[in-house]
Amino acid sequence: MRKKIITWAKQATQMLLLLLAISLAVDALRAPKLPIQAAQTALPIVPRSPDAAPLTTTLQAASQNQTLLLYIWGAWCGICKHTSPVIQRLHDGGTPVLSVALRSGSDDDIRAYLQQQGYTFPAVNDDNGAWSQQWGVKVTPTIVLIKNGKVLHSTTGLASYWTLKTRIALVNALH
Repeated sequence: MRKKIITWAKQATQMLLLLLAISLAVDALRAPKLPIQAAQTALPIVPRSPDAAPLTTTLQAASQNQTLLLYIWGAWCGICKHTSPVIQRLHDGGTPVLSVALRSGSDDDIRAYLQQQGYTFPAVNDDNGAWSQQWGVKVTPTIVLIKNGKVLHSTTGLASYWTLKTRIALVNALH
């Protein structure tokens, strides 16, 4: 019986390592390629209310001396409906988050969507997809970890809270 358990544990470990390798390879293929000037580009944040003063930030400023989670999503994206609550949970826990709403309507549409879903993370409106195209985003959701304006890691598709928490911890430990 003990021999079966050891054999099973070895096979399970091999399978997990294979899945990890495949996941990292897919992430590398789908990784956005932010142009050098992208870190300095002013990004207008959708105001929380229609009469609020407009705010802007840059990826450089938002990630200064901290790991920023850049979350590119769409209101129309089915997988994003599962990933956005995870991003909100990370935001609630203190992870700096900046989101980009890809082709999701006007500022009013995005504001209404965020309020309806109970999301409080800031959003930039990429209504025509120009920024996402310039950044090489191929898939939604795309999650990019940035520190001091430099892309350190990215992943696409469905991601769990603990997967993202682990990736953020690794980026913080290594950079």
